[in-house]
Amino acid sequence: MHGERETTNVPRTTWVVAHLLILAAVGWLYFGCGVETIGGWFGREWTAGDLGRRYVLMGFGILLWVRMGLGAFVLLKRRFDWSECAAVTLAVGVYQLGFALLGATTASEIGALDYVAIAVFLLGSALNTGSEWQRKRFKDDPANKGKLYTEGLFGIVRHPNYLGDTLWATGWAMMTKNWWSVLIVVACVSGFVFFFIPELSKYLAERYGEQYDEWARRTKRLVPFIY
Repeated sequence: MHGERETTNVPRTTWVVAHLLILAAVGWLYFGCGVETIGGWFGREWTAGDLGRRYVLMGFGILLWVRMGLGAFVLLKRRFDWSECAAVTLAVGVYQLGFALLGATTASEIGALDYVAIAVFLLGSALNTGSEWQRKRFKDDPANKGKLYTEGLFGIVRHPNYLGDTLWATGWAMMTKNWWSVLIVVACVSGFVFFFIPELSKYLAERYGEQYDEWARRTKRLVPFIY
């Protein structure tokens, strides 16, 4: 899909609408009777937790939907087909519904560590969208056609967008105050390390040759100076 021309906007429109429906389900979990209802399905007496925490968690979900909508229609220029639509919808479902189910019942009020979680989430969100915006501005310039973007945040690490994803997922997990949330972050990072980064690295190396090799020699894949 990388480097291929777009043929229709229907898959990406479907993705954004599906994500909105997932967000509505999340709202039901946080502020409707969702938690109690689902707990009853498993014979558990679940009750909604701290209201302030639920507001913050819902805010995380809304911000993710807004950013992904921006990415779908403004930042993402390559082809986006039905297989990717299904995969991304599944992923956001895991994030949105997973963190909601794990955090909606947390009773503790927001404290100092939660402010750290909010900061990590916002930093990751800014890193992801900001890096994509920098790359878009570069690619929109006809003078850069055929060139690999290796400046800005991409001059620090090869995949700052994935690093951003890792950070906001970590902040979200921290905000739930539920250790099971760590599994969602592990799944996210594993996908980057074992699938997305190797696949994209192969594509970039084949397309850009020496440009990519020089970039790879001076930058790490995901975490600056480490990996």
